[in-house]
Amino acid sequence: MSDKEKIISSQSSSDEYISKVTFKKKIINHSANEIKKLNNQTASDSSSKENTSIELNIFNEEKKKFFNCKKICVRTAHLLLVLFVTGNLFFQNTKLRDALIQRDYVYLFCFVSLTYSSLLFFFLTCFKNPGYVEKQQVECRRNFQNDGLPNIKLRFCTYCHLEQPIRSRHCEECRRCVNKFDHHCPWLETCIGEKNHKYFWLFVGTTNILICWCIEITWSSFVSYSKWSTWLLKNLLFLFDAQVLVISFFLTLSLFLIHTYFMITNTTTWEKFSRKNITYLKILKNESNNPFHQSYLKNVYLFLFGPRDNTWENVYAAFFKSNLKESNMSNNNSENEVQVKIEKTKH
Repeated sequence: MSDKEKIISSQSSSDEYISKVTFKKKIINHSANEIKKLNNQTASDSSSKENTSIELNIFNEEKKKFFNCKKICVRTAHLLLVLFVTGNLFFQNTKLRDALIQRDYVYLFCFVSLTYSSLLFFFLTCFKNPGYVEKQQVECRRNFQNDGLPNIKLRFCTYCHLEQPIRSRHCEECRRCVNKFDHHCPWLETCIGEKNHKYFWLFVGTTNILICWCIEITWSSFVSYSKWSTWLLKNLLFLFDAQVLVISFFLTLSLFLIHTYFMITNTTTWEKFSRKNITYLKILKNESNNPFHQSYLKNVYLFLFGPRDNTWENVYAAFFKSNLKESNMSNNNSENEVQVKIEKTKH
């Protein structure tokens, strides 16, 4: 090989080496850039997660403040309305004022005690724990997987991080799961559940009686005048009281009758109107079946005097066991009837 060829070959090999080195450098730089991009993305993702968590915390705090202000406003408005209507009947020319002048203490005591009992049950319902679900109650699911009972998948609450017991539901406004959930009352700004349902029923009942009494006093206090303008001016406060009382009467009466029915039959508003969406009720073939109905007297006793503290699983299990026994008895009776018919045809 000549010297020229050797020089050319050496130059080509050096060029190949340089190109390989530059290619490797490009790959290394590209991978480094990708690593930097990934690090930047992870940092941005972590920062975005932190920002979202901070925003959620701020939103939750603002939501808490809003609901607390809403509670205070609603309950104060109810208190002021009751005191205004009843106080107006005391200071105007009514039977209450006549009883106060004539010192009819029995009449006054009955009216005042009824007013204060209505307010007492109102605030007991508001401030009483409605039956918030605690984490110790999660073990109740095992009752559904024994003795041939249906394997019901109870809902898992992602907010409270627990498995909801039977007859419980999560309230979005209270942000807690409530045992034997009935409804969230906007009138009281609290949930109606297992532990304050009876106070709500007593509040509605006493308020309805108080409203009837106030309507009777207001109706007898209207003064007749020849001119409509003077009649309106003289009876303006009575007209306001009458409108508030009549509307409140129909509301409280309907609520009292509905919740009396729920008390007697051991049902709730949520179970009555959302039966098709409740896992432990939609599996029942007959929609009129109530697995928690025991007897009318026992239902009333448990409603008024028996805070159950989450033993509805046993009642539900007993209902299914009795149904299984009845179905087995009916199957045996049908088989016996078929055998009797076959014997008669043989004879």
